[in-house]
Amino acid sequence: MTADANTWRPPASTIPVRATGRGAAAVVSHAPDGRGEAGHDDRPAQYRRRQNGLAQQVDPSLKWHQRLLRNPYTWIVLAMTLVYAGLLFTVYRTVGDGLIEEVGAVTKEATGNPTVLVWGQINEAYLKVIPFAAATLGCYVLLLVFLDRLRPTTWSMKWLALGWGACAAVFISLHVNTWAGELMRAEGPVDPSQGARAAIFSAPFVEEAAKATILFFIAIAMRRRIVGVHQALTLAALSAAGFAFSENVVYYIRTYLYAVTIYGTDAEAELHQLFVLRGVVLSFGHLLFTSLTALGMIAALTNRSKIVRVLAPVAGYLAAAFGHMLFNGFASLSSSTLVLIIGGWIGVLALGVYTIFRYVHQTRNIRARLTELVELGWLQIDDPAEMSKLFGRWRMALAAFLRGPRVFRATLRLQRSLTEIAYLRDAEMRGIVDAMAIERERDLILAAGEARVWAIDHVRGVPFIPPQWGEAVRSLVQRVKDARAERRARRARKQPPQSWSPPTGVPVATGGGGWPAQWR
Repeated sequence: MTADANTWRPPASTIPVRATGRGAAAVVSHAPDGRGEAGHDDRPAQYRRRQNGLAQQVDPSLKWHQRLLRNPYTWIVLAMTLVYAGLLFTVYRTVGDGLIEEVGAVTKEATGNPTVLVWGQINEAYLKVIPFAAATLGCYVLLLVFLDRLRPTTWSMKWLALGWGACAAVFISLHVNTWAGELMRAEGPVDPSQGARAAIFSAPFVEEAAKATILFFIAIAMRRRIVGVHQALTLAALSAAGFAFSENVVYYIRTYLYAVTIYGTDAEAELHQLFVLRGVVLSFGHLLFTSLTALGMIAALTNRSKIVRVLAPVAGYLAAAFGHMLFNGFASLSSSTLVLIIGGWIGVLALGVYTIFRYVHQTRNIRARLTELVELGWLQIDDPAEMSKLFGRWRMALAAFLRGPRVFRATLRLQRSLTEIAYLRDAEMRGIVDAMAIERERDLILAAGEARVWAIDHVRGVPFIPPQWGEAVRSLVQRVKDARAERRARRARKQPPQSWSPPTGVPVATGGGGWPAQWR
């Protein structure tokens, strides 16, 4: 590939490349720049890349830690992590203060003698219930990381989505829902349904908006990384899983402390029962609803129509809010959860089937787009088939991992470069990006050629276990055998020699005739 690139790569020059306007595609395809780049210090070119959502050109002379420190997303992630920590501590204190006030008010009304909780008891209850909520969160995080494999989002994007749902979305919902509940409080005689009003009419819209906000922030900042359904679903579900984690902690600790201090029931049994209901049977709720918003957002990102780009996210958000409203309505006003369980898991199954179909569609799309580049002579003939097989890509990555860090990094870089160029080619055909994408394509082709030197780019004929491992094992076994033989020989040399004295006395004849026997 590296040698083939020279057949279409023009010689280097400092002439700027016009990437917009009539005939821009032809101009860029014959650009006189040595790597198809306008340069990292060309501000107009960098601006055009940002307008198209393409990766910025970096100075190749910088080392990895210098690039990390100069990357603005590094500082954004660090700043947001500090914000998440502050918001989480605020939620922790707010929930604890509320529990102390509630338990004191309820016990005073019931017995006339209020029970005053201390923060030591609150912290002990937190430590008791957090592992239950963390178990559900861990299972969903592993599932979502497994789902996001074709064009995986970065770990920083995953962390931003998860932290936003667990901290920022919970903080927003906690205060807005409390305010809305005060507005909806009924006056006069007690209304049996007044506790459900905020949960049905306010919470769904507030919570879905709070959870989905991070999706739009990430899409604005790094929309080039969200090119398929699976990326959007992963980020949305991670935000929802973080929100469900914090919400479950609040429900669990309320149930546990109420059982201990007010009702005098078996707190362990109550906690396990609630965990089975919220953490297992109905754990899909937030993830399913927020995924509907993600479907609307990805429809907007992959379509060039302005009407679709505006209406699709709105439709997805309204579908999520109405689904959440229906869920809360059944949970608040019905004594049976069977309808929620059946209807909810049918929705999860439908979303799973849709995800599988999208996987198949995207792998076919990757093969088609890479085939076009093969016909142009820019890629190897086996690349479309090899890079469109999901399990084949995993096998190549695992085989490369067993062969060392250099091969592993090169293999991942090759897979990511070819996958990105396939999606970029598809965006060109949809009219989402302009001719500036051609420069990015050439960057990716050259990066793939450099990575192919060490990478594993095919499955057939490549043993999963490196052949060197067999030789190393045989050498190790032989060394063990030699060491054992040496130890046995050493022990034999250390033993004293045995001395034999000749027999004394007259030999005793056996039978008649003396010795040797007559018959011999």
